[in-house]
Amino acid sequence: MVKDEEALERQYAEEALNRNAKAGIHADACTTPLKLFKHYVRKKPLITQVTCKKCGKIFKTNRDTQLCFSCERKKK
Repeated sequence: MVKDEEALERQYAEEALNRNAKAGIHADACTTPLKLFKHYVRKKPLITQVTCKKCGKIFKTNRDTQLCFSCERKKK
């Protein structure tokens, strides 16, 4: 009777270990593509640092422009 109980306990322990291993593999397989996607796709910052082509002033803007605000105003 004792041998049967030990065998059952060992069997249950092995099954639990297998279930945990399979669950870990499944969870890793589900999250790996997301990790790769986040690594390759990065958000572009909205505010960029630009040097004015006319006066050389360094300024920050969210527009695609090569002139600072004062040079743009003078240009018009």
